[in-house]
Amino acid sequence: MPDQPHGSPSPGSAASAVSRRTMLRGAGLLGVGVGFGLPALLSACGVAADDAGGSGKGGTLTLAIDATSAVVDPAFYTSLGDWMAVDCVCRGLTFISFETNEPTPDLAKSWKISDDQLTYTFTLRDGVTFHDGTTLTSADVLASLNRQFDPDDKTLPKGATRPLARLGSNVASLTAEDDLTVKMVLKEPDRTVLGKLSDIGGRIISKAALKKYGADIGKHLVGTGPFKFSSATSGQSITLEAFDGFRLGRPPVDRLVLRQVQDPSTIVSSLLSGDISATQFTPYSAVARLRKDDSVKVYKTPYSANAIMMIDARRIPELKVRKAINLAIDRKAILAQAFFGIGSEPKGYAIPPAQSSYDTSLADLSTQNTTEARKLIAEARAQGRRVRIMAASDSWHPKAAQIIAQNLTDVGFKVSTTSVDPATYFSRLLDKNDEYHDLMIWERNTYIPDADDMVGAMANPTGIYGSALSGMSALDGVDTLTKDLAEAKNLPDGGRRTAAYTKIQRRWAEEYMVLSMLACFSNLVVSGSQVKNMNTSALANHRCYMEKARV
Repeated sequence: MPDQPHGSPSPGSAASAVSRRTMLRGAGLLGVGVGFGLPALLSACGVAADDAGGSGKGGTLTLAIDATSAVVDPAFYTSLGDWMAVDCVCRGLTFISFETNEPTPDLAKSWKISDDQLTYTFTLRDGVTFHDGTTLTSADVLASLNRQFDPDDKTLPKGATRPLARLGSNVASLTAEDDLTVKMVLKEPDRTVLGKLSDIGGRIISKAALKKYGADIGKHLVGTGPFKFSSATSGQSITLEAFDGFRLGRPPVDRLVLRQVQDPSTIVSSLLSGDISATQFTPYSAVARLRKDDSVKVYKTPYSANAIMMIDARRIPELKVRKAINLAIDRKAILAQAFFGIGSEPKGYAIPPAQSSYDTSLADLSTQNTTEARKLIAEARAQGRRVRIMAASDSWHPKAAQIIAQNLTDVGFKVSTTSVDPATYFSRLLDKNDEYHDLMIWERNTYIPDADDMVGAMANPTGIYGSALSGMSALDGVDTLTKDLAEAKNLPDGGRRTAAYTKIQRRWAEEYMVLSMLACFSNLVVSGSQVKNMNTSALANHRCYMEKARV
């Protein structure tokens, strides 16, 4: 998650928002860092509605996760599993359910935004209790957000990724007007603030706990969420207990166990046996088998993630060659063979169908045309050029690499590929001198369902995608993309905003072509047939909202 890579290119925050699923699967990176109807929708989602709490209790819900370092801290990314635990333990000022993309009130019961869009005044809910018995005040909010904004905060662990660092760089002041009022003043307008505060980095921690545990807060996380942190073992599991004092009502289950399961066949067999209750890490290859088995449920969730291939313009400097590579790719084959049909062609370029500003007029940017590809290669005198493809060795990535390698061979390239253990893949992506840095197969998942979190992150020449990965930052004229992106994100949802992002994406593709879209997809959510009331739309985006779930 997070264009830092949900952010700016500062080293301290670069790991937090980069393709959160691909960035880490194995233990190698553990510890390294690695648009917007309300009451009915809120009730359906299971969060920000005051009458949404469940009653009754019992049982254990076990989720299979990618990995755990046993450090559960909203300022420190190590694995999706660890951040799923943060989602359950802590809540933020705002909330996005993913059943609607609208930021809604959570720990803040309301807010006011000044006419100039620079001042946000949040009124906190009165009487919200932390797991340690303390009561939520503005001091907790300041302590939690300031450690995201300040790289020198003493409560930050070594290697902190601070997913809200980019937002923090635009904060002129953050103050407590009184115990229940927080004022945030921005340097420049940013209409995406409410969405960003719903992300993992915006989760509020007990100030008393931060004072007590300091940089070890990730081993003792204290929030106001539906589940309390109980225990964790690196490489094994995280155990959370239901919180009786959760403001929306005690969760129906007694405990939530997040268990590390990395072998695809084990995930499938564990789902069928009931050893795990649910997961979003189900291998696509198993979907047909699972759909035929009455002991499990396969959920249809919105296509909100992007399968992408970054093209390094430093390695492939000719625009015609980069366009030829994009034109050679058979997306239909990738959908059928890598995703087993769980996805769609990327007709909206970098904005997936589940988000506002999705515009199918961009479909031509992701269309295969081998005749035109060969023509461009000939014009660039690049016949027989050696190109190298790098892909992680898990999930859909190897099959996509295989298909693309054949596509590029068919139009006249010589192709070399390498398959990289997921635990080391992220570090190789950041190494522009890596031998296989020509073409990099990757993905970007949605943590904040807004065009700025997709296009704004990846087309920004000062972000990790535009600089370290693609080298686009050195190309002529890219500075104006930054200005255009700032203007687009501050438009209200609707036709003008969609048109602005469409214009940016077309220019980004036609003038630079450093991002080749492969597919839009959904992480495959499967549960045992007895599991009820999960927010599967959120889980498909690696967000863990289990306060209504039952087993």
